[in-house]
Amino acid sequence: MQTSNILSKLKSGGHKNTKVREAVIDILVKSTTPLSIVDIADNLSKMSLKPNKTTLYREVDFLKIQQILEEVDFGDGKKRYEIASEHHHHVICVSCKSVQDISLDQDLKGQENKILKRMGYKPIGHSLEFFGLCSKCQ
Repeated sequence: MQTSNILSKLKSGGHKNTKVREAVIDILVKSTTPLSIVDIADNLSKMSLKPNKTTLYREVDFLKIQQILEEVDFGDGKKRYEIASEHHHHVICVSCKSVQDISLDQDLKGQENKILKRMGYKPIGHSLEFFGLCSKCQ
């Protein structure tokens, strides 16, 4: 999705588009990997935008609520964010920390529903990430 499309969607929903909001969206649209708050703040700083931490967290929370961003957890205690798109997973190199998107051809949603139903849970989502050594780090 392009930055202009996302901003139009927000504006048509009655939301204002601030410089920080526009920049955060643009940074994440252009990123090839999910970014942490620190990564986003560093990118904003390079653009001469320096919102305080609270503002940045509020902005990310707002964009999550609007279903513009998705939170990604690689199990290292850092939350990362990416533009919401077709559901996919990631493969992460444990050495150089490179991240690649992957799609699974199997019926993962069906398996998820089957497992959770058997266990007595109502399905609401899942997180599945793969970790290993990329070809450069092997």
